[in-house]
Amino acid sequence: MPRKYTHLTPSDISHFLEHGWLHVPSAIKPQYVSSWMSDFWVRIGWDPEDASTWTESYLKMPRHREVRCEEFCPEAWAKMCEIVGGEELVDEVRERWYGDQFIVSAGGDERWERKAEIEKEGTVEEYRKMKGWHTDNDWYRFFLDSSGNALTIICCFTDIPPRGGGTALAEDGIAGICSTLYAHPEGLDPPYDDIPIHAHVSTDCSQFTQISGAKAGDIFITHGLLPHAATPNHLPYVRVITNPHVNLKEPWNLNRPDGDYTLCEQVILRALNRTSIPEYVPTRPRVATYPRTAYFKRDRVPVELERLVAAAKKKGLGPESVDSVYLRGEEAVREHERRNGYDRPWGVNGVQKVMGSEEKYMLRSERQVFGEEGGAVLVA
Repeated sequence: MPRKYTHLTPSDISHFLEHGWLHVPSAIKPQYVSSWMSDFWVRIGWDPEDASTWTESYLKMPRHREVRCEEFCPEAWAKMCEIVGGEELVDEVRERWYGDQFIVSAGGDERWERKAEIEKEGTVEEYRKMKGWHTDNDWYRFFLDSSGNALTIICCFTDIPPRGGGTALAEDGIAGICSTLYAHPEGLDPPYDDIPIHAHVSTDCSQFTQISGAKAGDIFITHGLLPHAATPNHLPYVRVITNPHVNLKEPWNLNRPDGDYTLCEQVILRALNRTSIPEYVPTRPRVATYPRTAYFKRDRVPVELERLVAAAKKKGLGPESVDSVYLRGEEAVREHERRNGYDRPWGVNGVQKVMGSEEKYMLRSERQVFGEEGGAVLVA
């Protein structure tokens, strides 16, 4: 029986199949935007009225709070489930909670006021020259049918005006990734140094778009194989988003006898100009690991907790008033780790020390856990 869609409109379906993404306005419940942003400036340690204190142009923060996806953005979640084939296919633990792991792009500094660059922004030439094109597959061996990161979600916690650091998307970049993965049934391990699966964006892609004109509370649902990249924020404001995902229990089925493919599967097949791929069989085991880019984000936990506790103290409140999973005891922290894959062993290529660097930690079996006081410990 053909799939039925209750929450996706015909326009939603055609747009996702054609472009690889879908915009859902006002999708986040307003209380989560307001409450999670209420202590943003305390966590980051900046003065919202003084751009000279915005010491980093781009940074990624750890997560302190999280709620179930269907509570956070009910209508968008319903659309996500229909796009991947049904809620029953979604992993019941991994990333089933969305949280406040903010990704920050700060403008307001002369370093962004490069007139020539601004004038060219939005051209194919400039998009191709951009650094950092990627997909969010840093925690598993990557196969053509991998559905660990079925969808990449962009949640807007501030407005994103034109020239305001909106994420760039390479709509025709999915085909190059699919072709590379098809040619490597052995699977690829991050960070893909030997086989750069995103390099084609800088040479072959011509269909680019950029998130622009979005409002706080909007959500963008993107296919997990859609390459994306950060763009400069030319404006005197701070853009804030999060970037969670939808993970599935089982791989994509790219050889359905009845041809009734999910929308995500259809995108892959269309990219390869196929109606099925019966011959594709992974030749190595599937492996899930600690996310390579999580370590440097979580390294910020102690200083953020220090700031939050100090701010509470100024109000005459104790540490128990601070809303952070890292202050709720070891059991809460371990559950948080389980939900986000932090309980997994490190992969064959280690973890990333700092954002933007591929320098690796020593390979070892220990994992990082944060205790009640925010201190990092290594646990076997």
